[in-house]
Amino acid sequence: MDNPVTKRTPLVIAAEINMITFQTKKILLTSAIEIGCRLQEAKALVKHGEWGKWLEESVSYSQKTAERLIKLYEEYGPNFPDGSGRSKSTLVSILTYTQALLLLGLPEEEREEFIAQNDVSNMTKQELQHALKDRDQAKQEKDQALQEKDQAFQENQVLKKGLETINSTISQLKKEQANAPSRPTNPENIKAEASSAVRTALPTHNLKTERDLDAHIKYVEQCDACCKTIADTFFNLTTALTNLAHIDSELKEEKRKEASRLIEYMTETIKSWPPPRKPLRVNS
Repeated sequence: MDNPVTKRTPLVIAAEINMITFQTKKILLTSAIEIGCRLQEAKALVKHGEWGKWLEESVSYSQKTAERLIKLYEEYGPNFPDGSGRSKSTLVSILTYTQALLLLGLPEEEREEFIAQNDVSNMTKQELQHALKDRDQAKQEKDQALQEKDQAFQENQVLKKGLETINSTISQLKKEQANAPSRPTNPENIKAEASSAVRTALPTHNLKTERDLDAHIKYVEQCDACCKTIADTFFNLTTALTNLAHIDSELKEEKRKEASRLIEYMTETIKSWPPPRKPLRVNS
């Protein structure tokens, strides 16, 4: 008995259309790869500088289209069925022309892996574009995480080295303090010595009269540079005090007070700087 004829329904017709469409796209990709192979061969034979003219006159292709077809051949040609009908890669041979173009942006190894992990053959153009976008975003986030991890490691190494330096300095200070002769601890004497030390630490000013009309530019730049140096130094100071607080709170407080005295003196000094010039002595 003959097999009954399949009833023609819209669903059956749609399935046939989709199958023909898929086969057409497959044929299109195979044809594009074959054309790319021949374009590559022709490009090697055409004289230098005449490639664009040859494309336009001989095959009506733009250089952009030709390069895309050659790229398809270079990337997919070795993995497509050869003359015997055998395929070197069943993964790549399931692609359509549009899918193959979208996947050109992936390196060959990653492309094979992506095709194996995703149902690419059943994806629409929009679905494949979305999947590739998600992949790129995930890769970017992974690279950023690795970069942040490396940066954190580098910062930790710097902090570790800083702590080692601080520990070494503390040990040296304690050793010097133990070997130093004892002195009376009169508060007034300590205050006077600290004030004297601060003043001695600052350089004196003995400036010549500036006659250059553009000298202000130089000094403005110098002021800006000094302010930046002070800001950077202050940041380093607070960082050192923070680290020192975790090691020796008493020593931290001692250094904080020293810094505070220096800052107070600098603040008071800068309020009325420069000091008024002394009047010249006139000999009668």
